Amino acid sequence: MQTTDWLSFAVSFAIVLALLGALLYVMKRLQSGSLLGLPQRRIRVLESASIAPRQKLVLVRVKDQELLLGVTAQQINTLASFAASTDEASAGGEAADAPGNNHLAPLAHKLAELLKSVKDKPAGQPNATSAARPNEDKA
Repeated sequence: MQTTDWLSFAVSFAIVLALLGALLYVMKRLQSGSLLGLPQRRIRVLESASIAPRQKLVLVRVKDQELLLGVTAQQINTLASFAASTDEASAGGEAADAPGNNHLAPLAHKLAELLKSVKDKPAGQPNATSAARPNEDKA
């Protein structure tokens, strides 16, 4: 094979890998519902730690309560239960890269505030952009 054949093969292979990665990312976002703007799940797994081959500890948040669960192949036991702190509940208590976290929530909140301010403005009051420009139709 010539050099151009190897180069075209490498570029094609890189494109296929990039498309596969993008497809996996979109599928993961669709599964969690955050890509479509669906409401967040009420049950979230915050952390999981394996303590034996078929045993693990799982920290789960349900509404405003956190549960520490012991999970085995045969059963699930509640080991501890405590209320989620207010700062964790408002922030979601998750890392920014967590699958259930909605990264667009701050933007949606700002847009909602902007739309509300425009909607609440009286009809006779000119907006800032039209007041800054001279009348173009009086030329």
